[in-house]
Amino acid sequence: MIELVIILIAWLYVLLQLLVLAGYLSDRPKALLLKEMPKVAILIAARNEEKSIGGCLASIVKLNYPKDLLEVWVGNDSSEDNTASIVQEFSNQYPFIHLFSVTTNLGSAKAKGNVLAHLVQQSTSPFIFVTDADIEVPTDWIAHLLPHLQNENRGIVSGTTLVDGSTSFAKWQGLEWCLGNGYLIGLDQLGMKSTAVGNNMCFTREAYLATGGYESMPFSVTEDFQLFKAIRQKGYSSLNMLEPNSLTISTAQNNLPSFLHQRKRWMIGAQDLPWYWLFVFGLQALFYPALLALFFMLPKMAILLLLTKMLVQSIYLLLIHKRIRRRINLFEFISFEAYTFFTQLFMIGFYLLPIKMDWKKRRY
Repeated sequence: MIELVIILIAWLYVLLQLLVLAGYLSDRPKALLLKEMPKVAILIAARNEEKSIGGCLASIVKLNYPKDLLEVWVGNDSSEDNTASIVQEFSNQYPFIHLFSVTTNLGSAKAKGNVLAHLVQQSTSPFIFVTDADIEVPTDWIAHLLPHLQNENRGIVSGTTLVDGSTSFAKWQGLEWCLGNGYLIGLDQLGMKSTAVGNNMCFTREAYLATGGYESMPFSVTEDFQLFKAIRQKGYSSLNMLEPNSLTISTAQNNLPSFLHQRKRWMIGAQDLPWYWLFVFGLQALFYPALLALFFMLPKMAILLLLTKMLVQSIYLLLIHKRIRRRINLFEFISFEAYTFFTQLFMIGFYLLPIKMDWKKRRY
């Protein structure tokens, strides 16, 4: 009986990958032209971001969108470095960039959600874009996402963010993010809605205000999911996109502790996801333990399962990279399975430890 359960878990995970791949191939949103150019707000929560905020704002200045229709609000969340002075320098040069110091909490909002709640109140535009201080947005970011947000009853639209870096650890994370976003898109196109990407999303002011704003939502360390869920509960539709024109790149975690705290934050936030995502994460967490047990009972089947899983996963990664027009490093591509095996074990172990999650030197 135990042997049958183990086999079922392992094969279900492989079948799940095939299902997600089918969803990914089933549809692709058509590119839309921007018919009108309304005023747009860009909101950025910043806490101790002196190393990256300059690059972020420099990329926003280069956006292919009229600057007189832009308002950029950077919320300085009690930074202990030179974040505020760097933003102020940009503000002095570009009048559409504004610095706002966040010193109080609005309602139940905390952390990034609280910063965004303040910034929404400061802005006046009907369409709101959100990114992070460590992101450099592409020049057509607004022009590519905004037409989809202008569709009737559309409340929130999300692009895709990947990570990159010079080390193998960073490039492995990049492949992992790529695969995770592929899952998000594949399930979304099968009708299984999940979340938005918090550093690459836009929403209408109307939809946001209909939810009561972050100050009315239960606090979550994954504020993007909370907003996505609240907007959809108000009857608005959503769209997740994986396209090169709206693709943003973030910096990978550079060490194991920061990596584990990031993943613990995600795992805590994932507890409120729909049941089908919990099913996905459950199968993902159980796959390697099931495979290890199967190696001792039915080694040939275990090898077949592993090779099948790697084949489907590799096809998926290649298809995604082709769509977003990015190259894969051969070494990291070949060794990705070993990275996945060990990091999943570390992640599960760290999640179970009674250690609070650290985010921007704050613990939750």
